[in-house]
Amino acid sequence: MMSKAILVSTLSSSEIHQELRDEKKEDDSWSSLPEELLSLMLSRVYFSDYPRFRATCASWQRASPPLELTLHYPKYQSPCLLLHGLRRAIEFFNPMYNITYKTDISELSHITVYSFNHGWLLMGSGDGHHTFFLDPFTKVKIEIPNIPSNITFSKICFTSSPTCLDCMVIGFTIILGDLRVGIIKHGEEKWTIEDFRSSQFWLRFHLSDCNPILHNGWYYCLDTAGNLGVLKPESVRDSWHIYPQRLPWKLRDTLRQCFIVESNEDILSVFVYCGGDRRVCVYKLDFSKMVWERIEDLGNRTLYISNTTSFSTNSTIRGMGNKIFFPKFNGKDGVFYSLASKRYHTYDDDACENPREIKELKEFVWATWVLPQFASVSGEDPKW
Repeated sequence: MMSKAILVSTLSSSEIHQELRDEKKEDDSWSSLPEELLSLMLSRVYFSDYPRFRATCASWQRASPPLELTLHYPKYQSPCLLLHGLRRAIEFFNPMYNITYKTDISELSHITVYSFNHGWLLMGSGDGHHTFFLDPFTKVKIEIPNIPSNITFSKICFTSSPTCLDCMVIGFTIILGDLRVGIIKHGEEKWTIEDFRSSQFWLRFHLSDCNPILHNGWYYCLDTAGNLGVLKPESVRDSWHIYPQRLPWKLRDTLRQCFIVESNEDILSVFVYCGGDRRVCVYKLDFSKMVWERIEDLGNRTLYISNTTSFSTNSTIRGMGNKIFFPKFNGKDGVFYSLASKRYHTYDDDACENPREIKELKEFVWATWVLPQFASVSGEDPKW
């Protein structure tokens, strides 16, 4: 059998040059793809493959903005669900494509995620007093002073990126009916603890599982009965207000979960009720009366709901609006609730109608919705 070297040697010089030109032409075909096609391809690239896309060739790199600039390109963003736990690998679930990606982020092992905002996770480890920020996409870490050993917060969130001078971390807990708040600002070395007593002392307020949200300088939170609590941090002592909600008794008695989310200039609440169908109702806050008003349609808005962090986005993709994505799965398929059909659906567009099937949906209560963003911080981890 003739070797490849002998076969090559039988080719003329012109034939060899022609083969090389053909190979180069084939390689160039990838780098000469139209920019419009590259843009369409890039819009479907998940964040973990983004660096590989840019490294393909010079033309592909020119078609994709640097990682730190993707914040200004909404079409490259898609909320994804961070799945983690003591006995499972770290995974990201992309609801747009119903795909789960495994990733290696050792910093997420054996920790508690408190919240996500502005591209950063706020997390705790050990006994819950050691707290730090982590950018899950660049793995940049920022340590903050420990929470006092005699304090335990049931909810913790923050106002802005920890690299900003106006960043403030705030923890919430209820002590004998009063609200206890811990605050630490950027650059401070010690937490400030304050107790707030509501004028409605007869009304017991039990924080729901979802995190409070910040809206126009005020924190809004829910209790397990759907009542609304509003706090102005660092204000006068009477800045903690409770607004009882007059929900129908039939619904109040079957209320299972409460979530609150900022949506454009609105504040929305999402209530999940007991029963076979796990009914979901959405309400909008009437600021003039401070009461929840039921709404039946979200329009083009899409809600991503979890205990730690919730998002609202204006969908630009047909069929994604008027839906609520929970951290729930039917096998490996993600599950969403459609306000139009008033049913849970899988990504195969199969409606979950059987009460037993709905009850058996797997819910990850500690999962966190995140928005892929890439911090421009480089070099050593920044300081608090």
